[in-house]
Amino acid sequence: MRVVSLPVGLLAGLLMAGSVQASAQEAVKEAVPGKAAEKGCAANESPVSELICRDPALAAATEAVDGALKALGATTDDLGRAAIEAGQTLWRSRRDESCPVAAADLADPKVAKARTDCLLRASRARVAALDAERAARGRPVADLPLIITDAAAPRLVAVPSRPPALTRPVSALALVGRWAKADPVSRAPIDDCRTSYLDVTREQAVQAVDPRLPVFPIEGRLAADADPAEGVAVTGENGPVGSLRLEAAETPRLDRLVLRLAPPATFAATFVRCR
Repeated sequence: MRVVSLPVGLLAGLLMAGSVQASAQEAVKEAVPGKAAEKGCAANESPVSELICRDPALAAATEAVDGALKALGATTDDLGRAAIEAGQTLWRSRRDESCPVAAADLADPKVAKARTDCLLRASRARVAALDAERAARGRPVADLPLIITDAAAPRLVAVPSRPPALTRPVSALALVGRWAKADPVSRAPIDDCRTSYLDVTREQAVQAVDPRLPVFPIEGRLAADADPAEGVAVTGENGPVGSLRLEAAETPRLDRLVLRLAPPATFAATFVRCR
């Protein structure tokens, strides 16, 4: 048998050509979507990452988000970049809630396409928002419109005024009846007139009942010939109990009665008529 000898240089050239051809074939295989490409993407940590790896448009949109974040971060300091990163973490969580991707979705081409479209829309909207924020940061303050925002100091709201005092002639008889403790501003009753109340009889006897307070019940009588608008003293068996002052309104149903106990007690309360 005849042996053909090849020069060393020619043999090396043939081996190199074969190696180049094999590398080109492997590159073509990797460029064509298939099991090899999917196998490489399957190493991602989540179904969302795998779907991004599979789809070139989605991968490009994700890179655009990263680029917009980097550009925005260049406009601020470390503290601002930390805030941007926190905002990105929140956005990513909301994106995954709006565009949920499960492992089973990757096996269904139709479902995978729907999930891809959803992620694309979210990524493009995120890029637009980041670019708008970066442009706003670079805009001179003089160019910004002068507006009032929620950060402005709240306006003071006027406290509702009380009913006009003593708009009709009254006497001690205007105090007669059962009264319920009420809010001093809104006049809304805060007691039920059954277990807690203030009673004034025609005989000028006074009784205040409130089982929640240790100083009650209180009993006494009104002083004679006193002006209710200025205050009428209430006297008990052991001396002064307190005073009652009427804040008369246009009609008796809108009257208010203020009870103030005598020192050392500090109790005072506003009452309205029981309905």
